Amino acid sequence: MSFPQHAVIVTAAGSSERFNTTKQLGVKKEYLQIDGHTVLYRSVLPFLQVPNCCAILVTYPEGMEDQCAVALEDLLQQNLVPIILVRGGRNRQESVYNALKMLSTMALGAEYIAIHDGARCFVTPDLVIRTLATATVFKGAVPALPATDALKTIDNNGVIKSHIDRSRTVGVQTPQIFRYPEIWEAHQAAKDSTTLYVDDTQIFTDFGLTVGVCEGDRENKKITYIEDIPEAEKQIADYLNALEEGKRSAHAARALHQAMDEVRREQEKS
Repeated sequence: MSFPQHAVIVTAAGSSERFNTTKQLGVKKEYLQIDGHTVLYRSVLPFLQVPNCCAILVTYPEGMEDQCAVALEDLLQQNLVPIILVRGGRNRQESVYNALKMLSTMALGAEYIAIHDGARCFVTPDLVIRTLATATVFKGAVPALPATDALKTIDNNGVIKSHIDRSRTVGVQTPQIFRYPEIWEAHQAAKDSTTLYVDDTQIFTDFGLTVGVCEGDRENKKITYIEDIPEAEKQIADYLNALEEGKRSAHAARALHQAMDEVRREQEKS
């Protein structure tokens, strides 16, 4: 196939509440490692291997830009595709909106936008290409897998209320890929809606557009719980220690600079 020009948004601005048992903002699952590379690094790298990717935007929580940059390892230094850090919002929808808004100010010529969870670190270039090909047919596309469990709806008390025919249900993954500028226009319309959107396919279809489904990948799992990462508790402890040491070093450096400035001022007086 001929690869259309496309940009990528990788969402990594969440608080990792289900993963982070310590409940301390500062330990994000995307910044921990699996087999020597961070989850975020692994989530971004495959998109660099797909032709005609013109930019990758990575969202981060407010105050964590430096940590996000460190988690990307050496990807920020590669000069094939620009990687841009974007401050996230209060939820996923707002984070994607912020990234799309930044994209709208850039003359990239992107025809499609891929939106991917920063915690899906097992994505492959093949899955990206398959989803992109489907998007060229329907304007929107999402990889999906058939439901294998019996599906029920429950009430607020946890009591089963109805039974869903699983033959017509799927579990969707990311990347979700959409025609541009339609996805930007859909997000602008959704911004003023009272609907709490679950993902970008819902925003796209509510805007009156179509999302096609392609075959997902069972290996394309999302890191959700602490047991999903080997030695996560040790990594968290090491991460927090390194973060604290970095803060102490930065404080010491600032104190040294202030002392040197004071010495210079005294020398100038004399």
